[in-house]
Amino acid sequence: MPFLDQFRIEALPKKWADEGKLWQERYFPEMPEVFDAPNWSRHYPETPMPRLSVIMAKPDGFAGFAQKVVGATAATGNLTNRLWTADKMPDAQFMTALKIIRAQASTELGSIQQHRMVYKQLDGGSLTGLDKEIVEGIHRTDPDGDRLESISFSKKRVCVEELRHHMQMAGVLTLDATFDKARWGRHWATETMEELFAMKPGEHVLDAFNIEFKSLMDSATFMSFIDRVGKFQLEMQHHFLYGPMALSMPWMRFLEESYHLAAGETLMKAIAVAGTLNGGNFGIEDLQKTLNMWYPRGLEMFGSELGGDLVKGVFKTLKNREAQVIYIEEVLGKVKDANLAIIQAKARCSREEADAALRRITQKGETVHGLTKDDLLSLPDRRFFRIRGLAEFGDYRNPGSDAAGVGYVYLPYDVHGNILTDRGKPIERDAYVDYLRSVLPTRYMTSRHWEFVKSDFLFNDKWGTPEPSRAD
Repeated sequence: MPFLDQFRIEALPKKWADEGKLWQERYFPEMPEVFDAPNWSRHYPETPMPRLSVIMAKPDGFAGFAQKVVGATAATGNLTNRLWTADKMPDAQFMTALKIIRAQASTELGSIQQHRMVYKQLDGGSLTGLDKEIVEGIHRTDPDGDRLESISFSKKRVCVEELRHHMQMAGVLTLDATFDKARWGRHWATETMEELFAMKPGEHVLDAFNIEFKSLMDSATFMSFIDRVGKFQLEMQHHFLYGPMALSMPWMRFLEESYHLAAGETLMKAIAVAGTLNGGNFGIEDLQKTLNMWYPRGLEMFGSELGGDLVKGVFKTLKNREAQVIYIEEVLGKVKDANLAIIQAKARCSREEADAALRRITQKGETVHGLTKDDLLSLPDRRFFRIRGLAEFGDYRNPGSDAAGVGYVYLPYDVHGNILTDRGKPIERDAYVDYLRSVLPTRYMTSRHWEFVKSDFLFNDKWGTPEPSRAD
């Protein structure tokens, strides 16, 4: 079967198509540049233009995609046990499905708002500070690297595809009239769509999409780390109980998300090389701090490490921690790729020679080609700077509670996964803030999201002082 014959295209109801157009004109007015044929052909001569439609896999072609996803089983590609109208879902499953769809739709809009923070500066031609150094550094160290215009256009392409992903979720909610059928006196599809279009930057469902992009480093790391979480979610949701949601996954995962990941990885490696070769007034430590900032938020997108039992086999193929473990291994591989690029650029050697040098540096602690461990990137421990979902939080409870598990516990882990202590006790919160200032970007420590972390988590009195829920 020809590839495109495995999909069908649908249009959103006019009301929501019009609302989406108004949102696009406000938050993504540059979109027509991407659909200008000469512009597109100059940057992507071999690639068809993006489509702005709801694109569903046809049932007879779905299994071929579903068999390739993480955690796939025979049931993943079998559509016979799915529910095809929302009113057939029991209340608990309906609300879980709605929660997942709402979160995914929100992330797409939030991502556009974030990317625009960077490409507006690129388009303005008046770069200053870190991004000016990054762009000039990439050109100095890689004459064949992307021109400024190409980097900006790439981000706009990503935004078009993110907008289509939102349309896809909007289609799941609005093309089935029973999603808006009154349940408990509420019309959930309409209310959810109105809420989504009203969300401003900083108001989205998942924390990672409320962090401002203040540098190209943010954009590169986001696409490599955070979009990778999205890839995992799209794959796992091929097993979604609600059939239209499952049929939404293949085009997003296999036609669009891969580009976002590749764009991020390419830019991240270019920045790492430029910093190592002194292409600009920045170094590998700046990129390392950016990785430290984004990685914890990506881990939290999987949900609580103790959870997922109720969604596995119903909405996803894996439990939260199962998927997170595979994700961590995959991200470790991308950090390794960046380190190999650093070594290849420094030593002007092949990838195989760089791989041997990397093992000597990381496993034996040697200095090779003038590089030590401190000159390379590393991935923080999964416990570092976590504010939600950490498995260790399950060993605690709020004072006076008879149930284990709280939303947040003050556990001051460092980037290596060790609890920072003072005279045998975890360091005070102010001291942990001082530590975080040393391992996170300065631009983040003055951000809206950091203020949220401090007020809602780190210094939030409502949490009290959680206590162990059982004796060690």
